[in-house]
Amino acid sequence: MASRGKPPLSSRMMRAIWRGLPDKRHDVGWEPGLVVPAADGSPLVTDHYFPRTAGDFPTLLVRSPYGRGLPWSPMYGMLFAEQGFHVVLQSCRGTGGSGGAFDLWRNEAADGLATVSWLRRQPWFDGTLGTIGPSYLGYVQWALALDPPPELKAMVVQVGLHDPYALFYADGALRLENALLVGLGMAYQHRGIAPFAGATLRLQRRMRDIVTARPLRGAYASALGDVPWLDDVMAHPDAGDPYWDGASLARAAEGLRVPTSLITGRYDALVDQSFEQYARLREAGCDTALLVGPWTHTSAMQQGWPEVFAESLAWLRAHLCGEPSGLRPTRVRVHVGGEDAWRDLDDWPSLSAGTISWVPTADGHLDQRADAGSGGGVNGTAPRPPGLPALRPRRPHPVHRRSPALAHGRSP
Repeated sequence: MASRGKPPLSSRMMRAIWRGLPDKRHDVGWEPGLVVPAADGSPLVTDHYFPRTAGDFPTLLVRSPYGRGLPWSPMYGMLFAEQGFHVVLQSCRGTGGSGGAFDLWRNEAADGLATVSWLRRQPWFDGTLGTIGPSYLGYVQWALALDPPPELKAMVVQVGLHDPYALFYADGALRLENALLVGLGMAYQHRGIAPFAGATLRLQRRMRDIVTARPLRGAYASALGDVPWLDDVMAHPDAGDPYWDGASLARAAEGLRVPTSLITGRYDALVDQSFEQYARLREAGCDTALLVGPWTHTSAMQQGWPEVFAESLAWLRAHLCGEPSGLRPTRVRVHVGGEDAWRDLDDWPSLSAGTISWVPTADGHLDQRADAGSGGGVNGTAPRPPGLPALRPRRPHPVHRRSPALAHGRSP
């Protein structure tokens, strides 16, 4: 039987250094090493974080192939438990001590439903469930949403994935950087900091040899070792190959009725996937919101974490706790880089009166001109939408250094 106590010291130390987050409402307890049986009997190792306060609280399910330690323990386990949620942080099968073999997508729907079945038998589960998480932790949410259990009342998909093929390929061409970084994160992060750091260094030292090898397939093994699912990905470049059948979970958004918040960054490798799912959710009439920040895939969970956390918390409180006061009045919020400001919009993409072309000016800026035949304004200048200035860059946009693995944020 798992013992109850305080969260790990490393998690408490990381939590203590974060700034710009809401004051905690509750002290947090921790019940590590719970075993959830999958449908085939495979043990799914799970940690339970909870408010040390009497009363009923909704539950958040976080399923991850990246382990249950840093940064997931403080970012999700501690932060949300101290705001009044039970948090169930689970290692996907074949990772973090869970049984079975990890597959890139084939088991997530069944394992998610098995976990919900286990939750129903827990005395602290009040029947109200939400899901949250970034990247592949978003993919497992879409998997559960294929056949959403009645307890599922809200989802928060942060820089999320729903189509693995589009992550690894563009028109049949391998996105090698994505493949290597995802392979690194999924194969090593759940093993702990030391193995992950060692694999990262090996990959950096051997990168030139790996990317110039002929044949390319299998060359990563000198840094990452044997990663069967990655070898399968590289062996199937055709989107129509039966290997990819069922991999895309785009269909989960079609007809979904679970209120869903989508959070992404302009420079996120998966930004198009977030926009695609937002369009599907709107078409389905689902209650949804979209936040687009000035972030990459990893910086959204680092520099952007205060905004991401606030957005996520407001959505979950509104739909799981009946506290809508934190929701913004508009459906969409987008960061505008040239102004370095946030803009609230009624929808995405924002509706405009017509097509506008941007052209260079003599002083080195960009301004607007109407397309031929579009009507335009005085001297052919298109009427500028309210509040939209000419583009006058003051400085280059800062380039965020990429973390060694996608979506595996460290402390903000």
